Amino acid sequence: MLVTIQTMKLAPAALFPLLRSDAQGLITAKVFLNPTVGFGISELAAFAGVSVPTAMREVDRLLDAELVQQKTFGRTRVIQANLDHELYSSVRKILSYSYGPAALLPAILSRIDGLEHAYIYGAWANRGVRQQLAPNDVDVILVGYMNRIEAARAVATAERELERGVNVQFVTKADWDRQELDFIKTVKASPLVEIPLEH
Repeated sequence: MLVTIQTMKLAPAALFPLLRSDAQGLITAKVFLNPTVGFGISELAAFAGVSVPTAMREVDRLLDAELVQQKTFGRTRVIQANLDHELYSSVRKILSYSYGPAALLPAILSRIDGLEHAYIYGAWANRGVRQQLAPNDVDVILVGYMNRIEAARAVATAERELERGVNVQFVTKADWDRQELDFIKTVKASPLVEIPLEH
């Protein structure tokens, strides 16, 4: 059962209730947890699963609070975290706790050659459905035929960035598609959050 925390309707944030919405949380996390990268509004909108005008409103709120900075190249707006803001470290810690896996894992796992799909399952995936507290560990399934040493390095990087454990299960594409193994049947019957891989 594939679910997503991304939604066009701005319902109250499921992963951190002090935020207005999950869209706001995802956009802010994407910027804050990748502080050396600049993001376009369309890219942030696609990541949060909202329209470009909605993403623009969320970015404008962050600009008003001076939490992010903006550079313009013609009509293109590039948004980056304001590392000099006195609350930067505190906000980053909150976002890492609540939205970190969604914001950090795509770039980290995309470095793994042979990885075809990646999913978060277990307690963290359940949070968007059941509004649970953040678990200590994140459970991840990597689907494909990959170098496991390379994958282990990527996971170690994710653990450092997230400051929590990342438990990985490796599954071949054939096994994932056939769904014959009990583990895969159980996982697919439960909430799953797909990690979009950046190619």
